[in-house]
Amino acid sequence: MYDNNTHTDQRYIAKSSFKGFGGKRVSFALALIKKAFSTDKLILSHINLLLFGKIVKRLKPSAKIILWAHGIEVWRAIPNWKKKFLQEKSEIWAVSNYTKHQLIERHQIPSANIKVLNNTIDPFYKVSEDFSKPSNLLERYQIKPNDFVLFTLTRLSATEHAKNYDLVINAVKALKDRLPQLIYVIGGKADEQEQIRLTQLIEKHKLTESVKIIGFIEEREIEAHYHLADCFVLPSKKEGFGIVLIEAAACGCQVIGGNVDGSTDALLNGELGQIVAPDSEVEIIEAIQKAIHNTQHQPKLQQELTLQDFGFERYIDKVSCLIAKSVN
Repeated sequence: MYDNNTHTDQRYIAKSSFKGFGGKRVSFALALIKKAFSTDKLILSHINLLLFGKIVKRLKPSAKIILWAHGIEVWRAIPNWKKKFLQEKSEIWAVSNYTKHQLIERHQIPSANIKVLNNTIDPFYKVSEDFSKPSNLLERYQIKPNDFVLFTLTRLSATEHAKNYDLVINAVKALKDRLPQLIYVIGGKADEQEQIRLTQLIEKHKLTESVKIIGFIEEREIEAHYHLADCFVLPSKKEGFGIVLIEAAACGCQVIGGNVDGSTDALLNGELGQIVAPDSEVEIIEAIQKAIHNTQHQPKLQQELTLQDFGFERYIDKVSCLIAKSVN
């Protein structure tokens, strides 16, 4: 509805199979209505598009409406008509068991209406079997080859502190005297207010040499930053799933995530990484210590386990199965 045809990424889809309406919602709605009569299944990528599902269902009652449910957009209150439509007129593909449970508890959606379809590793995401730390990044950030590097990649916002990277900074402070080789790299775009807050926190803890806020990372360099890290840490409590967790694991990283959201699906309930109470600084400290002293970690095995569950070919099979089983 908001994209233009020029936005088509032909790695994923042919231009002939994509139509963008550039924000012209009336044109989008008219095109959808025209398609409604020949539609057997309509897949909606966001709950804000549910009105169009209702229109199609009205015009063609036999059409199957499928909604993709990600995270906070369906965890919060929704209008009663949407709730009723989801309860009676649609199927939902939730990206995690946590999101499924939120739909059941908050909106009384029958469990049978909800299928869990975990997210996947991007098919064009480069996964290397070379697990050595990139020398150019070691030099760029002035990190020694034997330093133990924690890494977080997320948006840094003054209005959203559910990612708990500030608690990781506190944990580094608590561990620094005993583990001087500990380095924490925080990547992701930060708003000005949050940049100031974190800088002040780092200065207060006298961690300017140990905690590095590096800002936005170009897509072509993301994989290299995962390889720079010994452990990816994101003790979040608002992840619908947690793509960065499986990206890091696919690069062989040890991973620490939260235990109260979709991160548990991404980490296979602890098989792919440690899960901690995200608000517990004690548990975060203990998990970091465990990662540092883990001499049994095998990056190649970590990668294989991740791709086995979240690789794109497996995802295709899951989607195909769900579409085939979807009945009116």
